[in-house]
Amino acid sequence: MENRFKSPHVEDRQNFSSLLSRASAIMVNHLIERPSRPVDCSILPKALRRELSNLPLPSSGMAADDILSFLEDKVMPWSMPTNHPRSYAWVNTSPAPISILSDALAITLNNGQDGYDHSTVFIMHSLSRWLMELSGFLDADGTPNGMAILLSGGSGANLNGLTVARYWAAKRDGWSIREEGLQNNRPAMIYYTSAEAHSSVQRCIEQMGIGASNLRRIETDNSFRMRPDVLRESIEADLAAGMRPACVVAACGSTNVGAIDPISDIADVCDEFDLWLHVDGAYGGIVGLDPAYTEMTRALNRVNSLTLDPHKWLQVPLDCGALLVRDRQLNHENYTLVPDYLRAASTEEGSVPWPCEYMFELTFGDRALKTWAAVARMGRDGVRDMVINCDNLARLLGELVEKSDNLELLAPVSVSTVNFRYVPKSGSLSNDALNGLNQQISEAIVGSGEAHIPTTKVNGAVSLRACFLHYENCEDDVHHLIALVQQFGEKYE
Repeated sequence: MENRFKSPHVEDRQNFSSLLSRASAIMVNHLIERPSRPVDCSILPKALRRELSNLPLPSSGMAADDILSFLEDKVMPWSMPTNHPRSYAWVNTSPAPISILSDALAITLNNGQDGYDHSTVFIMHSLSRWLMELSGFLDADGTPNGMAILLSGGSGANLNGLTVARYWAAKRDGWSIREEGLQNNRPAMIYYTSAEAHSSVQRCIEQMGIGASNLRRIETDNSFRMRPDVLRESIEADLAAGMRPACVVAACGSTNVGAIDPISDIADVCDEFDLWLHVDGAYGGIVGLDPAYTEMTRALNRVNSLTLDPHKWLQVPLDCGALLVRDRQLNHENYTLVPDYLRAASTEEGSVPWPCEYMFELTFGDRALKTWAAVARMGRDGVRDMVINCDNLARLLGELVEKSDNLELLAPVSVSTVNFRYVPKSGSLSNDALNGLNQQISEAIVGSGEAHIPTTKVNGAVSLRACFLHYENCEDDVHHLIALVQQFGEKYE
């Protein structure tokens, strides 16, 4: 019997070369023109919002060329500010061009990264070692004996890491969290984190069934770093109350101010009380490549797990977060479950671990190829120089703020983040008035299209927060930003 159905995908595959040329032209145009367009192009006109939100399902398929035209005209112009060199707002940045191309190749190949002995699983094995070397997540003898897995981002990596910590704590006490769950009469597991911790930490605790009431937020010092003495006191109080302290979550580059917790001192506390130490280094996990931060991050070789986001400082396209775990066997025990319709990882010589046996996801896309390509293009020295450049720009901005008579630092410059505000020379404004003024300055700068620097709060004060992560950032960007802030500050004061 004749098969009357013919998929349009057959035609598109046959015409793929011409379609690819068309798509390539759209991509090239975006990459070339993006720096000259307003920094924040993400706000759609109301009519276009309504159109895109109410697209009818076509009864017959659209032509491939029409789809590309639609995307070119109504999607590509409206780009997030993170794709522009003068977007300083968040800790995401533009993807490296080679990483974009490698991601396209990975999608074409369509190999799941979950397992099997195909090429990119072996590349992932090498990449795992690279990430450990870049971050300093090494054993005491300097060897990278842990492992890395790639997830959707820092939230997923934190969840994976804190779940392994939960399994470890239960195993340490002689029972299985996988068998018994949390529905028992055992002492409540307690997790500890900084008052400056990323919001994903609490979300993870809630999703794991630990409960937000069992998350202790530890006071920070004047540099917004977790205080180990207060951590010790909190652990002792929980032990006295019959609780089960299980895990500490420290930060290596907090989102708000870039703070690096005193990891070595915290590791001492964890050793003393037998707690798992997880570090959220989604943003600053590789900052130790900068000699100014090497000593502060040296103790990453003592932590049990580390979150690191390649889609931040390594300029990998969204999405890509990494979890580094020191004890791969423990991670395997926490997740492995191989049904009859799957087979376990090969034990043949030269085989490597299958990622799906070390994480919750089973089928997921290849995040390894684009990450490998971005790091391979830079090399260790290139990544180091980029990190140092971004940190130096933050230090320069901080120095210029301190020298100015109408700008004020609100937190110590840390990693590549600077928190500051405009303060009129007269000094006559109240804190509330200063907050309103700096909010107005931020909105004016964003509206001008010249830069993107939304606000945050530091000790209750509205702060202009600048974070340098883009591979094109330079000193001109710093001076340009200072001029913008002073221009609009003088206009609205």
